[in-house]
Amino acid sequence: MAFKRAGFTVLFLVSFFALSFAAPIRRRPSSSPLRRGSNPKRGIAFSDSTTSDLNQVANTAISWEYNWAVQPPADLPEGIEHVPMQWGTDGIESFQASVAALGAQHVLGFNEPDQAGQSNIDPSTAASLWTQYMNPLSDSGIKLGAPAVSSAPAGLTWLQGFMSACNGGCKIDFIPIHWYGEGSQYFIQYLATINAAFPNYNLWVTEYADTTMGDAGAVQSSLTDSISQMDSLAYVERYSWFDFSRSTTGMETSKSLTVHFSCNIIPD
Repeated sequence: MAFKRAGFTVLFLVSFFALSFAAPIRRRPSSSPLRRGSNPKRGIAFSDSTTSDLNQVANTAISWEYNWAVQPPADLPEGIEHVPMQWGTDGIESFQASVAALGAQHVLGFNEPDQAGQSNIDPSTAASLWTQYMNPLSDSGIKLGAPAVSSAPAGLTWLQGFMSACNGGCKIDFIPIHWYGEGSQYFIQYLATINAAFPNYNLWVTEYADTTMGDAGAVQSSLTDSISQMDSLAYVERYSWFDFSRSTTGMETSKSLTVHFSCNIIPD
């Protein structure tokens, strides 16, 4: 269900990820300085086509951001890491230079290449482009996230095909994943499935959401539980809810969620 540019929702995301739960278990030290109260795992997926109060994540638990693009949002608060993305094949020839100019520490690769409505790249082509244009970034010490597939059955099949086509030649440091569904227990099961399939890689959950409609309490419970569990899972390196904006079509939101999570923002 990933998107490139669309008007989406969730007032409770500021609240949501800008809150402070228990201190996370870190698998490896963060390479970026962290503010007091920030969480090295917790980030935001920012839709720059939607009006959102991005300044609200300043001095909160949020430590990183991505916006499905190379350049960061103009009003990204200081101290929050921007993670550039090479969304599809367009402009890939200049991606390395752009990333170098930004001084990026991590990058994300193709967005849902298994989906016709997204970057839509076959595994063999993706592997060829990766070795040519993405691998060189690793030589500069930049950490590379694999193509982020959907949680549809075709997603895991695509990722396995990509890894096979790479034949060990694609430099990858972590695997970003997406998930949409009802119930945090099924989300955690999906994380375990991906971890079992690729045990040598940490995971970044760059898109996920509980899609239960008509029951804001169930969404709140799912959100709270999933965050708590991911903070305790060593193989989950980072995560971001879908998405940081005022409204998300087809997803539940309510003022109570916003208040619940906003009151947990920890100032610097």
